[in-house]
Amino acid sequence: MRQKIKFFLFITSFFMLNIGLANTAHDLGRLTKLYFTRDSGENYYSFTLPTATTISIFLNGLSAGYQINLLDTKGNILQAASNTGTKWESPANPGVTGGAMVIALNADTYYVHVTPTTITGNSLYKNQDNSYTLNLIPDNTPSMVTVAAYDSAKIGTTTFTATGINDQDTLNQAIAAVGNQGGGIILLRPGTYNIYNNVLTTFDNITLMGTGWNTILKLASNVTLQRAGLIRSAFVEPDKNDIITHFNNQHILHMALDGNKGSNLNFKNSYGIYGTFVLSSFEDMRIHDFPHYGFDPHRNVLSTPRFFTDRLTIKESLSDHNNIDGMTTDGCQHSIFQDNIIDANSRHGINVCTGSTDNSYLNNVITNNGVNGITIHPGGDLSPPSNNNIIMGNILRNNKKNGIYVYRTQNTHILNNLVTHTYSYGIHLRSSSNSVVSKNIVHNNYLEKSGRLIYMSHDKNIFSTHNLVIDNELSTSAPQLHKYGVAEATPDDDYNLVYRNALSGVFISLKGPHSKLGLAS
Repeated sequence: MRQKIKFFLFITSFFMLNIGLANTAHDLGRLTKLYFTRDSGENYYSFTLPTATTISIFLNGLSAGYQINLLDTKGNILQAASNTGTKWESPANPGVTGGAMVIALNADTYYVHVTPTTITGNSLYKNQDNSYTLNLIPDNTPSMVTVAAYDSAKIGTTTFTATGINDQDTLNQAIAAVGNQGGGIILLRPGTYNIYNNVLTTFDNITLMGTGWNTILKLASNVTLQRAGLIRSAFVEPDKNDIITHFNNQHILHMALDGNKGSNLNFKNSYGIYGTFVLSSFEDMRIHDFPHYGFDPHRNVLSTPRFFTDRLTIKESLSDHNNIDGMTTDGCQHSIFQDNIIDANSRHGINVCTGSTDNSYLNNVITNNGVNGITIHPGGDLSPPSNNNIIMGNILRNNKKNGIYVYRTQNTHILNNLVTHTYSYGIHLRSSSNSVVSKNIVHNNYLEKSGRLIYMSHDKNIFSTHNLVIDNELSTSAPQLHKYGVAEATPDDDYNLVYRNALSGVFISLKGPHSKLGLAS
């Protein structure tokens, strides 16, 4: 009788477990192509594989603080992985972010259980809303080839396998195989790909996709790239770029690019990503430790006339510890740069230059950079200005000079940003006009003695005029060192309107005879 009772209880608990999974799981249906979902907190997901295949399941790199378990229909855990965050210690130890599993599965129904876990990496390097993005990619996704690194776990079958030396040759072969068929997906297994020359994405309609930030493209020691960019969306032969000026519908995501600056003495062309992109995107990338720039979407400098990067999106990526700028948008138009973390780069966090117009820089966290958090400027005396840009919802903290520096531009909208703990000016409009600075919170306690929170100045040739500074919150914790919340440099910085700013410990100083101070400021 006791054995019957135990068997009954076992059967009951088995069915209750399956009923519970079935009732609580988000049903993703038949998984026949790549799928991703964004959520937060604890969740179950179910999916059905109609045929046996290898599947990659992983979290985005900024989805820190989550664990994933893969379960069968009986509730058994088949595999687990976690993303506890990224911790940078040095160029030789830049940190690795987990969260990926690759497993061969039979046709059946499966469950993914996502639960919060402890963060052990840098708490800055995570989504600010504590969300995660879960990715599921079956190998039998249409128009997809797979590539393994020399040190990838041997799971399932792969179309191409790198050797660990000149791995760009294997990647270029895989990219060309897909590109020559009109486009498709190149999926890279987790592992390290040692890069000695440019990885060339010189085809339309391609997606180069890793399996999370444990897919690492690492610049080999003391190599000189033939042209700029570890990943390069432009020909290395100059004459070809005048014929084919750009590439369309390229998407590069779910991987880390390591510039290896600790072992790299040849800095020439050592950028993370370079090229001229149209209707393209970078997502869930980590680009770090490059001797030059991290991201560098660019105008085509060899075409006549110049062709600009257009309608590009860079989002949910990390660019850190690069020797110059974390992200340079050079000749980019109508593009969106959103929800990125730009940290500890030696010069600017984001450098907007050379006719970069009509772009939006939204909700980025820009911290600990060596000069300015965001710089907007022409780039040279003969370069076109970078006008009509929106800087909104960003957090800029501990940048070593200005939080936001705008030089020789028109119609810049600086809205709803938090700018704090800079060593010079919070927001500096220099030789810039017709801009709006509104609803920002600017607080500094590291300012130099002559510092201003919002400053309008000039370069002796062009003055800052016709700007609107309205509804900002301006405060200091060191009024004995500085006292100006908003200031103009000279009477020639004129025709500015300063209204309804909330001041704490600071004052307004307008020198332009036609500038106006609102009564509520």
